[in-house]
Amino acid sequence: MTVKIEYCVPCGYLPRAESLAAEIQKKYGVDAELIHGVKGIFDVYVDDKLVFSRHQEGRFPEPQDIFDKVGAA
Repeated sequence: MTVKIEYCVPCGYLPRAESLAAEIQKKYGVDAELIHGVKGIFDVYVDDKLVFSRHQEGRFPEPQDIFDKVGAA
């Protein structure tokens, strides 16, 4: 299983991405790949499938949002 977190660099979303990656690593032992992005992006992919988009949801993900998707993969 692969997990990727694409986050907006200019927006300063790196701490959020690192925190979420740490939560995923702690719970599942999977190292999430952090990908630089722009334009307010904060998207999470599991096995290259988009499982959470800040733009679509209108908010940042809570760890449980992602745990549900990672656990199902």
